Amino acid sequence: MMTAPVLLFTYNRPAHTRQTLDALLKNPLSKESTLFVFSDGYKNETDCQQVEEVRSIIRSIDGFKDIRIRENSENKGLAANITEGVTRIVNEYGKVIVLEDDLITSPFFLTFMNDVLNKFEKEEKIGHVHGYCYPNLGLPDLFLIKWTGSWGWGTWER
Repeated sequence: MMTAPVLLFTYNRPAHTRQTLDALLKNPLSKESTLFVFSDGYKNETDCQQVEEVRSIIRSIDGFKDIRIRENSENKGLAANITEGVTRIVNEYGKVIVLEDDLITSPFFLTFMNDVLNKFEKEEKIGHVHGYCYPNLGLPDLFLIKWTGSWGWGTWER
């Protein structure tokens, strides 16, 4: 299976970043996935140490097919970083799985996301797929909603 690249956005939360990466590495498809990390620059000297701790963590990652890191020298902010990162990756690869540094995924997350990205790739009415599991709502495993979500999502170049 051709896996979608995984795009992780980080800033100044080393413990969160470590948990997010540890959870991703429990996915069997991590070994077949390219991980892109966009590390935003610090806003002020107070954030500098934590940003550098995050960067030390992401530089030491092992367990993905390939790892590519972009370290911003200035702080772009989350919205600009996401817009730039997602646009760049979907333009190059056609699709992307997007995570922020505070998400803990299931060991089946990458399999699910790749399956639904492939299943709905040609369905123009679907703008993105979302990997968040709404707790205790009695919903089916796969369903359509009319709103977006930012807790683990994927999209295509369209």
